[in-house]
Amino acid sequence: MPSASRMESHLVKPLHRLEDIPNRLVRESHGEEVRLTLVGGAGAQVDPAKAVEHALADPIEYPPLETGIVPGDRVAIAIDSAVPRAAEIVRGAIHALKRAGVDPEHISVVTVEEATADACRKSLRDAEQGTTIALHNPADENDLCLVGTTQRGEPLLINRAIFDADVVLPIGCARASGGGVYESLYPRFSSAAAIERARTPNQHKEPPVSQVDPQTAMKHARNGKLSEEEEAGWMIGVAMTVQVVPGANETVAHVVAGEPRAVAKQARELCRSHWLYHTRQRVSLLIAAISGGPATQTWQNVGRALAVAEDVLEEGGAVAICSNLAEPLGHSLGRLASRRDFDSAAQKIANDHDADSWTAWRLARALQRGPVYLMSQLDDETVEDLGLAPVETIDDLVRLAGRHDNYAVITGAQHVAIEVGD
Repeated sequence: MPSASRMESHLVKPLHRLEDIPNRLVRESHGEEVRLTLVGGAGAQVDPAKAVEHALADPIEYPPLETGIVPGDRVAIAIDSAVPRAAEIVRGAIHALKRAGVDPEHISVVTVEEATADACRKSLRDAEQGTTIALHNPADENDLCLVGTTQRGEPLLINRAIFDADVVLPIGCARASGGGVYESLYPRFSSAAAIERARTPNQHKEPPVSQVDPQTAMKHARNGKLSEEEEAGWMIGVAMTVQVVPGANETVAHVVAGEPRAVAKQARELCRSHWLYHTRQRVSLLIAAISGGPATQTWQNVGRALAVAEDVLEEGGAVAICSNLAEPLGHSLGRLASRRDFDSAAQKIANDHDADSWTAWRLARALQRGPVYLMSQLDDETVEDLGLAPVETIDDLVRLAGRHDNYAVITGAQHVAIEVGD
């Protein structure tokens, strides 16, 4: 494992112009590009704050917000930091709550990242005096309350501000590959033990049942078939959720609010219309660019890009992750440093429960299949220690594409899903 000094990340290079990659490849590469077809063809974007207000004023399969609010109700907004334009989304939600009769002093915004909390404070500084911005600390027992015991016999602990609220409004980021609408709530705002359990790659997670009817959902709950996220949402009493569909360059394409099962279905369909691609053939090289500013240049999104590559690469194919990543290596990624037995590393990482465990496990699997290239802000030595080949410039990508039988390129790789076949 590298020393602490070598695991520190610094901006050692100029920021890469990731948005230039597709056009440069088209103009300059001599390789054969496999064009991916966007299934939905949608490309709109909306004003984040106004979109949330409109969605809450007319939720799907749920009464308008004001009909469910009683004077004096306390509201907790649980915001997922992955939501694009999160501070503006929160501001729009608070405006809608105010119109429904909620006093700003009775509203708490709960997040897990200081950057998101700071952005919300700046956004609400003048207009929403009295609103509380809370940073969740899963290790602080005084900030956790017991909701009950799950079907698995585990205590369900949740952030105190969420527990004390009369109305809980989770706001999450929709994914083209699906996912539960309660993932923005649990285990994100639960205990350290629950978060670690969810981070463990070999932890079995049943598919979400957000789209089934209430009777079937209750039957699943009685039979212990409800996922942890779904069960937590039911136990906490979440009646309405919000899902934000990301647009290109970390804009907002749609906001969906309403009854959780209906939101899960519609948000996924809308997300797939923006981010689901189709191809008839697998490719020798996938060039996957992670869009957005510093908040999106994370190892978590590198893991998402690797998952997409797994679906579309031919056997022995290579993936080039293009980013401005500057995050240091965590414990699980450190297991890969200076190792070449990736199968053994993957087996060990599968039982880790660190913030980077899922990405490290994905990376170990990818390195067993074929070469992985990385464009980032990390120094070359750190990248090479992981078994990756550093990419310095877009010129390098152009030459790389020319050496492969064919290639495909995607932007916003952290949001994309790809289907292969007829």
